[in-house]
Amino acid sequence: MKDKDRKIVRSFRVRFAQVDGAHVIYYPRYLEMIADTFPEAALDRVPYDLSIRFLGSNRLGDNIRMIFEPNETGWSVSGSMKRESFSVVLTEKSADRPMEPYQSELASFETEQFTIRDWMCGPGGKLHLSRYYELISHAVEQWFEASLGMSFQELHVAENLGIPTVQLETKCTAFPRSGDTVSVALRPISVGESAAQLMTWLTGSGGVLLETRQVIVFADLSDRKIQSVSIPEMLKRNMRSQLAAVPSH
Repeated sequence: MKDKDRKIVRSFRVRFAQVDGAHVIYYPRYLEMIADTFPEAALDRVPYDLSIRFLGSNRLGDNIRMIFEPNETGWSVSGSMKRESFSVVLTEKSADRPMEPYQSELASFETEQFTIRDWMCGPGGKLHLSRYYELISHAVEQWFEASLGMSFQELHVAENLGIPTVQLETKCTAFPRSGDTVSVALRPISVGESAAQLMTWLTGSGGVLLETRQVIVFADLSDRKIQSVSIPEMLKRNMRSQLAAVPSH
């Protein structure tokens, strides 16, 4: 990373296309905000590890003050209004980091294989990081319906519950390219009273391309403050039945 002492401060206003039905920003949009606001971030330049924390919700119309700070091992970005609402830390890794083989026995659910399309990719033909997180969200939605016994329509509309992501730890080894065939696999690795931690793997013919630990929290959508609530007993029981040890990084 060049210009390690150069701090950059810019502002970003949350627009309608970036929010969900509750007018809260959809978390993959944060990565688009960073890529668009700070070209120096170079999110397509792997390998690296990414640590993301969501400390508060940002809504339609919010004006977020973002600070980009390069450092010896990569960079960090923090976003705030009256207080910090999110932070992203990128740590560069050795260019020769090998791709790990995919261990299918670790997954409790796996999507069907699908093809990476041009619209998912940047000018260089690689999958956008934000699109990767959208693929994870889609896999989680399929997992709820096919494996846990509750669709997102039932969760969000009938139960009036959401599952906002509050933490992501991603190991980026390689991005698939347009035309590549991939799948997403996942498994819960811890389930508490109101939160669960998931491990997901985006895999291709060469092995594990991207790996993420994700923390989701169950929340009451009728409360504008988005307060956490207990996981419904049926979902908690079904998630805990899938728990298994997952090797650390």
